[in-house]
Amino acid sequence: MKRFSKLLSIGGICLILHLAIATQAHADTSLLHQTSSYSLLGAPTVSVPLINRVLAFYHSPAAGKGQALFDDGVKYGVDPVFALAFFMHESSFGTTGVAQFTLSLGNLRCISAYSCYNGFSSFPTWEAGFDAWYSLIRVVYVDTWHLSTVEQIIPTYAPASDHNDVAGYISALESAVDTWRAGQIAEFGSVHQVPTVSSTPPVITPTAVGPTANTTRTPYPADQYSILGKPSVDGAFINQILTQYHSPAAGKGQLFFAEGVKYGIDPIYALAFFMLDSIFGTEGLSLATHSLGPLPTPTTVTCHCQDFHGYRRYATWDASISDWFQYIHDDYVKQMGLTTVSQVVSIYLKTNDTSAIRFTIKQIERRVDLWRNARAQTPSK
Repeated sequence: MKRFSKLLSIGGICLILHLAIATQAHADTSLLHQTSSYSLLGAPTVSVPLINRVLAFYHSPAAGKGQALFDDGVKYGVDPVFALAFFMHESSFGTTGVAQFTLSLGNLRCISAYSCYNGFSSFPTWEAGFDAWYSLIRVVYVDTWHLSTVEQIIPTYAPASDHNDVAGYISALESAVDTWRAGQIAEFGSVHQVPTVSSTPPVITPTAVGPTANTTRTPYPADQYSILGKPSVDGAFINQILTQYHSPAAGKGQLFFAEGVKYGIDPIYALAFFMLDSIFGTEGLSLATHSLGPLPTPTTVTCHCQDFHGYRRYATWDASISDWFQYIHDDYVKQMGLTTVSQVVSIYLKTNDTSAIRFTIKQIERRVDLWRNARAQTPSK
């Protein structure tokens, strides 16, 4: 299986990009067109206004760039609805992870024509990042490797060997495509309506902020999900979850458990935040920071971490896990008296978007319920 995906060599991608200019993107590809409704090839199935509404709804830093995303799709013969779907899955439309700094739609690895930032291509504008992604898909995946559908592309673009959930990635893309083709911004509301929260909208990855940066914000009322208390899961169960998701923190279950006991915080909540923040350290900013949650600087004297563009960066997962529990205990529980999921999330997220806050609260609480039920059904040894 080809494992180049986004990790194409510098020389290779440069050669291919130059080849694209020489041969043109719209060569005859009649044999490549698939009967699947999820073929990336074809005319646009979404409009510029809808693209702009989606980007604006998710507070994307690329908001207003819908025309560029649309025009590049026409240029390369790739339906822009798929570019939008990849953008959503890779970085929540540029709002999380390295895309915040690289302006890259698809988190592409280093290309010789552009600057390199921690192993990723860094573009001068969002428009340049759009064009590079379309060129990669058209010239490499379609014209060179003869892969044109979501089902064909994802196993190579995001292989399981790199700890990706291939089936989940495919499902997320196809669900998003269906949603936008139906004229909706998100799975929980029409483009003409104020959205209401659903259990399965496209992923919104939370980004943490320090309490001192939110002095004007009011926490949500308390709910029944108190983060304080004895552990409701043990270290073995935590390890099972981390291993299942191929987390780089796999094997640290006992540390989660011990730190939870130390600070009086049920470790199941740390696990839930870890999942919502970065799918257990497998994507986004966490890849560079080894952080359980993107905690803000300044760092404290007790934090074994460094500053990384305003976030805490750790040398080990052990340091990150310990610091997360201390941060939540000292800043949220002790300093502000916030002890429930609704209270903590409303300050923890770097957003005033009530739908995003409610969605994250619901997802964390739903995940906690699922794990507690699964733990209760596990026979005791």
